[in-house]
This record gives sequence, C-alpha cells and structure tokens, in this order.
Amino acid sequence: MNQLRERLRTIEQRHKLFKQQQFMFISALERSREHARDKTEPVSSVAQVRRYMSHHCSNATDRRIFSLFLDIMSDLEAVFKLVESTASGLCHSSETLDTCKKLLSPNCNISQLQAHYPHDEINHLSCNEARNYYGGVVSVIPLALDLLKVASFELTRAAYHNPPPTPTPTTSNEPPLQKATSNAGNTSADQSRKTTDTSTQCAKVVSKGAGGWQAGKPAWRPPGRRF
Repeated sequence: MNQLRERLRTIEQRHKLFKQQQFMFISALERSREHARDKTEPVSSVAQVRRYMSHHCSNATDRRIFSLFLDIMSDLEAVFKLVESTASGLCHSSETLDTCKKLLSPNCNISQLQAHYPHDEINHLSCNEARNYYGGVVSVIPLALDLLKVASFELTRAAYHNPPPTPTPTTSNEPPLQKATSNAGNTSADQSRKTTDTSTQCAKVVSKGAGGWQAGKPAWRPPGRRF
C-alpha cells in the first residue's frame, strides 16, 4: 500500500506541472486538429491525442506537451494494474475499479467528462466552445486520480478487515530441544543397556566354559603320596 500511495503522489506532482501548461496543451490540440481536419469534433479519446502527436504535430513544443499528457496516462494505467493485482490477491471486487478500467482505456469516449470542484481544469478553458471540445480531455487525469485514490482506500480497508492467515507452526508435546535431548538420552540408555547385556552374556559364557573345564579335571595332589 505504501508503494501505491507513493506512486499516486508522484503522479499528482506531474499533474500539477501539466495543469500549469494547460493553455499550451489546448493550443497544441488546436493546431493538430486543424492539421488533421478535425475542427468540428471534440477530442474524444486518449488514442486521438496519441495520433495527433504521431502524425499531426507541428513543432517540438507541441510534441513535448502531448508527451507529458500521455506519460501521465501511462503512469495511471500502471498504478491501476498494481491496484487490480492487489485487489485480486485480497479477493476484492469494486465498482470503482471497473469504472477506472473503462476510463483508462485508450479508446474510451471521454468527450463528455466534466471534472468539477475541487478540480478547476474546466474553469481554465476560455469559453463554452473550448469546454465542449476539450472539457473531457482535461478532465480525464483528475477523475482517474480520484478513482484510484478511492480504490486505494478500499483496498486498505479490505486488507485491514481481512488480513492474510498466519501459518501455524507444527506443535509437539515437548519443546524441540527437550525432545532432542530426551531422544539422545534414550539412545544412550539403550546403547548402555545393550553393552551391559552383551558383557553379562560374555561373562556367563566364560564362566560356564571355565566351570566345565574345571569340573572335569581332578584336584591337584603332590606326587608320591597316596591318601
């Protein structure tokens, strides 16, 4: 979530820079629309702006402002994918995410979008005609930002109420160290018992052998004397 919030803050900073150059953006659109002979139609999609930059851009200044707009849109799409992946991991579905996905589609018709208070992009357009032509294209970034902020808040709340399960370690009646020590003690006792048993058996065999040999032999007597 921290990475998500940080990326949203970065996009907001870039959007502030773009807002300061909104007049340049509208002028670039005017020139490109004239060159493309689209003067009678409003700017209706992000793909249309990309087409203007690729085929109908008249100078480096226009190309630079178009590039800034499209870069911000690409950043918004990347953040959306991050949000979508996080939501999938939390098994979280959201109408906000569905709306944002449609809005960020390159071919989505954005001509009717209107960003209202606290956004002031529409108010910076010079007249009603300009608002009809460019109101949607200048509204798409702030509205997408709003949707992603709401989605981020929803994910934070979902993660808080549904934390991932903590794996439970395998338990035993004895602590691992005690169990190992007990096993070692048992092994030593078994070995000692086996050694004692083996020694006892060997002693019995030797004793039996000695007794048998001694039992079959007469007692020693000095030579030359008979009793």
